[in-house]
Amino acid sequence: MKKSKIYTLALVMMLSILGACTAPGENGTKAAINPDDPIVIGSFVDTEGGILGNMVLLALEAKGYTMTDKVQFGTPDVHRNALLQDELDIGIDYTGNGQYYSEGFEETVWGDVKEGYNSIKTYDEENNELVWLEPAKANNTEMLAVKKDFAEANSLTSLEDFATYVNNGGEVKFITSQLFAEKNMGLLGMEAGYGFKLEPDQLIMLPHGNTAETISALANGTDGVNVALVYGTDGSLPDLDLVVLKDPLSIPPVFEPSVVVRKEVLDKYPDIKAVIEDVFKTLDLENLQIMNKKVIVDGLSPKDVAKEHLTEKGFLD
Repeated sequence: MKKSKIYTLALVMMLSILGACTAPGENGTKAAINPDDPIVIGSFVDTEGGILGNMVLLALEAKGYTMTDKVQFGTPDVHRNALLQDELDIGIDYTGNGQYYSEGFEETVWGDVKEGYNSIKTYDEENNELVWLEPAKANNTEMLAVKKDFAEANSLTSLEDFATYVNNGGEVKFITSQLFAEKNMGLLGMEAGYGFKLEPDQLIMLPHGNTAETISALANGTDGVNVALVYGTDGSLPDLDLVVLKDPLSIPPVFEPSVVVRKEVLDKYPDIKAVIEDVFKTLDLENLQIMNKKVIVDGLSPKDVAKEHLTEKGFLD
């Protein structure tokens, strides 16, 4: 009788192990497509990298792909080198970073949504056998932000509106990094493109680009600040009722998030392209701001935020 119980227990344990091997996704709904050839996914080490990387990880697992999780792998340079050295099969990057990875392109290319993406896509396919998938429509670039009530009171939704406000004598105290204030693909380009000019006494220039400090100054009205340099998907923007002013001319380079896949891996598993691109089609500036906020302000994990979004959009049960 005792020996029979031992055999039964051993059989149950063996079946459990076998079951785990055939169900790589968290939901256990798909048999493994590549059990002996896991796809290695990484991302930048920051919050947004964690969210986006986990979205791709969970979506592919739900489709039956065996994955190796290296989400939040490292800094952009470490992440890029890992893709080039075949340490990662899939990564998350931004189209505007193409200016640092390539050569032979005019600077203005990176300010155009389509040209910037097509340039790095073509360059990397021809030179590095890396494929950039269709990016999300969420430009995480340098932008100007104001308080929501200030925007409503002065009818501000874009830099065109801001130029009109400035030229009509509106009060401005803009906190920014010195680098952004002095470059053509920054404030100088905005002034030239939209036809306004900020005087030195309207600027507070910092020696760094830490947007946590600029956002705090704007939210608190420190030293009269009513305009601040931010990044488009900064997680604290919605929590503080701050809005970014649209930049129709795309003066700073466009930084839309995209998934980068080694060509060898994409050739082997071509169906992952549609899965990933369908996920990225659900992303925009506003929902990425909110997802970043859930991690930075509310304390949720990037994986939990990614799972919540995928579930809402029907990618997970």
